[in-house]
Amino acid sequence: MAYSKEIFQEATNRLAQRRQNALRTAEYSREQLFREIPRLREIDYELQSIGASIAKAVVKAPEGGRESIRELSERSIKLQEEQNRILEEHHIGKEILEPRFTCNKCRDTGYVEHDNRTDICDCLQKLMSDIAGEMLCDNLTLDEYTFENFNLDYYSKTPDADGKIPYNRMSKICHYCEDYADNFTTHSKSLLLIGATGLGKTHLSLSIANVVIRKGNSVIYTTAPDILFKLEKEHFSYKYAEQEDTYNSLLKCDLLILDDLGTEFSTEFTRTCIYNLFNARLLAGKPVIISTNMTLDEMINAYSQRFFSRVIGSCDRLDFIGQDIRQIK
Repeated sequence: MAYSKEIFQEATNRLAQRRQNALRTAEYSREQLFREIPRLREIDYELQSIGASIAKAVVKAPEGGRESIRELSERSIKLQEEQNRILEEHHIGKEILEPRFTCNKCRDTGYVEHDNRTDICDCLQKLMSDIAGEMLCDNLTLDEYTFENFNLDYYSKTPDADGKIPYNRMSKICHYCEDYADNFTTHSKSLLLIGATGLGKTHLSLSIANVVIRKGNSVIYTTAPDILFKLEKEHFSYKYAEQEDTYNSLLKCDLLILDDLGTEFSTEFTRTCIYNLFNARLLAGKPVIISTNMTLDEMINAYSQRFFSRVIGSCDRLDFIGQDIRQIK
């Protein structure tokens, strides 16, 4: 999937910074090591000189310089053996002489050679996806949403009109969400969080996000009104590059959290967007967490039987009960 020039430029800049940091750190480590063991500096310098001499011999005399190249190669092997021996004597790993790149596949360049062609590395693709996601979530603060501060004391231990005890139900839901977050993979099941406003749907979905992000996964949280307004505005303003960036980020992130479904201004365009987005992620095996204040019947009426069947058939459903916590507070 393509991204805009702005996102591509930001991703390549970050990757270049990663590479520069790795090279600087490696150079500092090498310099420290060479100060402690001067012979290693001499070996390193001589190996570089031999490498340059071999390159010149190959260019200037590819046939006649074979004997010289052989001698240089033998000298290089002996120096490398001495280098390894010194490192072993000092209980130092050979990797200290090499940069520690974030991605060993492309060495933080963003590109890999494959079948005589240059391809974009997976790490650059993921970085562009993460940056696009950051742009959607730039106003979100996750610190206040954790499982630890989800207070079950706000849920009554007295049976409601249906004979269900809110405290027990919400305790089970909280534990389910914790397990979901702890065992999250990029192919986890999707979740449908249903219940009236103020029952903790947003808190628990963002608590999941907190854990999932700490595990190194990319997460996008957005409300249905916000993201649909953005997509609609980009579409009807003919900002197709921006619209593609938005779709790409929503489709490629490891976990998409779509909050407040049903509170958006409903049009044929928004209904189509919701179905296509959810369906595309399902086909790709990527999870979505949807929260809504709507009942099941209201979802059918608002989005069609087709959408309802896809959601119910592919999601674990969590029914939130209790009183509006915000009113209690």
